Amino acid sequence: MSAKRNYLTVLLVAESVFAAVVVASQLPKLVRLAWVQDDAYVSFRYARNFVLGRGLVYNVGDYVEGYTNFLWTLLAAIPLAFGAEDPLSFMHIVGGVLWAGSYLLLLAMSFAFFAEGIWIAPLALVPLAFHWSYNMWFLSGMETPLVCFLTTAAVFFFARDPERHPRTLFWASLAGVALTMTRPDGAITMAGLTVAGVLCYGRRVFVERKWRTYVLLPLLPLLFLYLPFNLWRIWYYGSFYPNTYYAKVAYLTYYTRGWVYLAGFLQIYGLVPWLPFLPLGALFCRNGMARRFLVVTTVVSAAVVLYVVRLGGDFMEWRFLTPIAGIVYPAIVVGADALVKAIAAWRRRASEEPPERRGARAGWVGGLIATGLLVVVTRGAPGDRMEWYPGGLETIGLLRRYCDPGRYDWRSAGKLFNEVLPPKVKIATTSAGMIPYFCDRPCLDLHGLTDPQIAREPVTQESRGRVGHEHWLQDLDVMRKRGVDIVLDWADPHPYPSSIFQPPTEKFEKVSVKLPDNRYVDFLILNPKDVDRAALASDPRVVLYGSVPVADKKSIYLRPDGAGDWRVVDRIDIEEGESEKTHDFKDELDNGHRGSWHTKFMRYSTPQGDVQLEDNGRRFPIGASWKVHDVRAGFPLLFAVRYDHTLGGVYDVDVNGKRLPQTLNTPGGSEIWDEAWVEVPADLLVDGTNEFRITKRQDKPGDAEIYHLWFLQPGAAAANAEAPPPS
Repeated sequence: MSAKRNYLTVLLVAESVFAAVVVASQLPKLVRLAWVQDDAYVSFRYARNFVLGRGLVYNVGDYVEGYTNFLWTLLAAIPLAFGAEDPLSFMHIVGGVLWAGSYLLLLAMSFAFFAEGIWIAPLALVPLAFHWSYNMWFLSGMETPLVCFLTTAAVFFFARDPERHPRTLFWASLAGVALTMTRPDGAITMAGLTVAGVLCYGRRVFVERKWRTYVLLPLLPLLFLYLPFNLWRIWYYGSFYPNTYYAKVAYLTYYTRGWVYLAGFLQIYGLVPWLPFLPLGALFCRNGMARRFLVVTTVVSAAVVLYVVRLGGDFMEWRFLTPIAGIVYPAIVVGADALVKAIAAWRRRASEEPPERRGARAGWVGGLIATGLLVVVTRGAPGDRMEWYPGGLETIGLLRRYCDPGRYDWRSAGKLFNEVLPPKVKIATTSAGMIPYFCDRPCLDLHGLTDPQIAREPVTQESRGRVGHEHWLQDLDVMRKRGVDIVLDWADPHPYPSSIFQPPTEKFEKVSVKLPDNRYVDFLILNPKDVDRAALASDPRVVLYGSVPVADKKSIYLRPDGAGDWRVVDRIDIEEGESEKTHDFKDELDNGHRGSWHTKFMRYSTPQGDVQLEDNGRRFPIGASWKVHDVRAGFPLLFAVRYDHTLGGVYDVDVNGKRLPQTLNTPGGSEIWDEAWVEVPADLLVDGTNEFRITKRQDKPGDAEIYHLWFLQPGAAAANAEAPPPS
């Protein structure tokens, strides 16, 4: 017996050390990839106003519950109260602590499971350590770390034996109440805990009448914390539901989109074959704490999944499902062990071993196989990817781009707006987090998250849109009536000031501002008469319409010798829908994918280096075809192309099915506008419409970025001809 005990001790230590090392090995990567989702700064703005004595509000004097993470918001207030400008670093530390705390709770549970004969339990942490979404949300600045930790804590305390730990259900209830104060949908987890309590402890309540341990103690957090908190919240904000309930249309079901959301999660992480281990393990497990853990995990996970499906999912990568992933993954391994152990024990029912020990080795082998396979499947799931999932879901790789330096960098944009804009203006934006946090002005959130008027605009099932973005005020007149002076609609940094292309109107004026990295962001002035334009123009970072000369993109600027008296008979503006349609313009597709699209503002090559203009175009990795109109037979034709030197390529040219001896050559080089010219002999042309095709030479590297096409003939111009540009 002593030898067996020593063997189990060595096994427990070895498994625990291995699991701890695997989990700890993920920390450097998490720290390196730490990020922030823009919505975190909505809560941070509430926290800052609270610290400054303005109230727990987004805008001073507007008591709107536009956050849904009360405890997380209070945590964010701590560094601000000590003078921090930005609470993000502190919240990342808190997230890291909660990450470690969640795994420590799971490890503590595994020790109890091991003592009950579930010998694989410590290794049940290993698959979760490779779950990209679960781990990355801990360093996101959002409240998800606290949600994950409290979910795990509630399940941990619930699974312990109340006979040995009389206050454990009190702590489970307290964790559940704290969860609802971190995110209101924690009430779904609380409901799951209640159902699991009836399943696990119903006899002790209704037959053994142990009301104090199983009813009264768990009720205390509800009566003395949950109820007072919600009474205060309703009194303070004047509404039973938070404003986000209306902004995110939680009152309508959206099962079709919800099932897509759930199916995507299950498919990406390969979970479908593993889920039966939860209910089957709960059904056949004979070990006390392990059985309660499997029961509560099954019930809580089912409740959360049904709620999320009803809601329609979310637009952030699996944010609503990651909290239950923290208990589902260990439960799969424990369930596999318990199920195999139960089967082996049934086959050895005549054995003299104690029932709880029968089949323990077989269970360990089954759990080990499940652990290994689950690790393989989980590690094979996508990690840091910049793409959209079905249903309008953004991956973490996409979500982080809004706040990451060098990308959208809304931190720098917010600080720049704060320095440039007059102090007494009201702004409006669809990006209600980081930009309004650093540009500290009264702000109208155009998606209605913090505005009850927008949030309560009716939405029907037929008009449902992307989750969380189904309300969107876009009417400038309505914004103006609501006192908005400046619209920071979408801070998408670009390499040149787009304000130089848009003249001011009576209703608005576009202004571009230069970021420290030499890119530009824009805003709209809704009341040009009420904003000091001269004061804005005095700032060297501000670019207004007319301050930079811009040439006409329709014109040709580099005519070859001898083409001075030739006139344009037709023209195609690439990426302009009507122009492409009129000329039956078609891409040659590369594996079904269209060439990448570009908008650029650049100078021309010598000798027209003083000419700069903006144009739209795209790459042509294979080729293209189109029709040219108003051609006169008997005259040659010059075919001109505006291209960008970025890549460069060589194309064969066919006219009316016959190949020209001359190729279209667009050499690569530095980014600058240039023109390529090809002459079409008169004997290849017919009156009226002619068919053109360019095909990339496969023996030549690169491909062209083409923006504009012109077709010129000598002599009198056709009816739609343009006058030549000045030389």
